[in-house]
Formats: sequence, structure tokens, C-alpha cells
Amino acid sequence: MRVNSPLIINKVNSEEVFRDVIISEDDISDTFNIATDYSAYAFEDNIKEGFLSVPGGHRIGFGGVIVKENNRIKAIKNIKFLNIRVCRQIENYGEMLYEKTKSNEKIENILIISPPGLGKTTLLRDYIKKISNETPGTSICVIDERNEISGMYMGVPTIDLGIRTDILSNCTKKDGILMAIRSMAPKIIALDEIGKKEDIEAIESAGVSGVKVIATAHGRDVEDVTKKFGQDMVNMFERKVIIKRIGEYICC
Repeated sequence: MRVNSPLIINKVNSEEVFRDVIISEDDISDTFNIATDYSAYAFEDNIKEGFLSVPGGHRIGFGGVIVKENNRIKAIKNIKFLNIRVCRQIENYGEMLYEKTKSNEKIENILIISPPGLGKTTLLRDYIKKISNETPGTSICVIDERNEISGMYMGVPTIDLGIRTDILSNCTKKDGILMAIRSMAPKIIALDEIGKKEDIEAIESAGVSGVKVIATAHGRDVEDVTKKFGQDMVNMFERKVIIKRIGEYICC
């Protein structure tokens, strides 16, 4: 939704432009107020990060005027652009991956690789749920930096991640991993879209503590991820899963 422009819906391989629906400032304001339940102040920390998670795992991104203080983003004002990302759940999407890994004698570190928009987070969610529900004694802690995995809203997840899953949200992956190891006694830590050096260092610390990691990363294939992050990072994961198209992936 862009002020004074037509409504556009982006799909996987196409877009639909509604030229007879021109977005007004009132449309933007009304959508923003509904998303925040008319209490924008309660979501200030999220809003200054440029997005807001809403029930169901959906996310609304904001565009407007960035306000800085001491060279740090303090707020976003005059919001006139909204990007609503619709979360999807595909039941049993992680079934094949679960079947390939459940017979192993030990839990593996798993890296899910995919270009944007092909379902990394969707696969991660369903695989977490499968392990959590069907593997007694296996506690999982999800580090949900942007509330996209769990759809956390007001402290309550709106997406089912299984009965043995704990969630730490609104924290960096590094801080979340360290907190989980210290306090939640997980056997597995799950996180989405690793990429920073500090993320990789935190994953290494999890390995030293005997905790396994399931993570996702942007890339076309293993070689692409290796070029971006280095062989040492890739070697931390015993199994790689590559998503080639929506709903289809291979394990290696």
C-alpha cells in the first residue's frame, strides 16, 4: 500500500495491480491503527525497527520519515507506505526432512538454504513442530528475532510450534542463543536467516555447549552460502536442505 498509488498484490511469480483502488492517507492511517489496536505507543520498539508482527505470523513493514537520535533510529513518522507480508503454513511440509533425520542416533545441525520467498521459514516452522510433538525429551528453543517464526503477539505465539518448544522473541540471535543456553536447557535451538558474524559465533558457542542448531540462510545452494559465509560456517551443519521451488526441497 503506497499513498496516492494503486493497491498492488505481489504473488510468487506475478503481481496484481488494482488501478481502480488508489490508496489514500486515510487508508494508510486506518490500516496502521487497526494493526496497532489504536495503541501505537505500545508497539514503539517494533515500529522503530520498521515492522510490526500481527496475529497469525503476518508482518507489516513501514515506510516513512526516519527519526534519528545519537545516530540511532528513534522512530518512524509520517508513515505513508505499508508492506503486508502474509504468513502461510503448509501442513506436513517438514515431513520428508523429519523422516530422513528421525532415525539417526544423534540430532544433527541442519541448515536450510533458499532464495527469498521460497519457504525457508515455512519449512523451519513445520520441522520444528514435528520434532517438538513427536520426540520425547527434546526441548527446542526458538530465537524469534522478528516474531516471524512463531507469530508472537503480546507475548503469545499465534503459530503452533509444538508442545516442547520455548520462544525468545525481540532479541538478537546472539543474545537469544546465549540466554537460551543459560536458562532454558534446550537440546535444539532454531533460528531464521543467519548472516552476521556474531550469529555464527553464537552458533559455535551453542555447539561447544552440546546444543544442536537448526537455521536458515539466503542462498541458491551450498556453494552460494559457502561463498558468502565461508567453509567453516557451512561445515558446522551436518545436513543441508536446499529449497529449489515452493513446496520442494532436497536434503544432502
